[in-house]
Amino acid sequence: MDLAIAISQGLGLAVAAGFVAAPPVAFAATAAYLDIDDGALDFAGAGVLVLIAWILVAVEVAADAIWPGAQAGARLGRKVVGGALAFELVAGNEVPFAGIVIGAGVAYIVAVALRHVRAGAVKGGGDIRGTAVVEDFAGIVFSSLALVPFFGYLMTVGAGVLVVRSRRHEQQKYKGLRVLR
Repeated sequence: MDLAIAISQGLGLAVAAGFVAAPPVAFAATAAYLDIDDGALDFAGAGVLVLIAWILVAVEVAADAIWPGAQAGARLGRKVVGGALAFELVAGNEVPFAGIVIGAGVAYIVAVALRHVRAGAVKGGGDIRGTAVVEDFAGIVFSSLALVPFFGYLMTVGAGVLVVRSRRHEQQKYKGLRVLR
């Protein structure tokens, strides 16, 4: 049962990392610090790690609010690393090292799908700062919900639906165009 809960929490935090990188790591460290998570790595609950993670949350959210379009490639890299770290921190004792690969993959897939959603919102007249703030807020809420046992599986299914919809929308974009040879 601990394995199923640890994987659920890891998947949920990796999905949340697809939205914003630092909060899932901070929530994973905080859960380990408060002994909410049984599958966490031994050092995950260190007070220094929790403090550093929450400082990084403040920095990342402020940077996204001030300069939301900056360095999209670096933002994607941060999200992938955040997903890998969050999954491994929360489930490292149950699934050692597998969490790094799974968390990075899930965060990458969600982040790429959200990139298309964000671009569509901005093209539709949305403000780039507003979309960044909404995305960060959603990532923080999802990070907290990911710690609820088995909720991470629902989040993963929801992320899968998002990915399928964004992929289908991307394919519809060029429907009806012919290729000239």
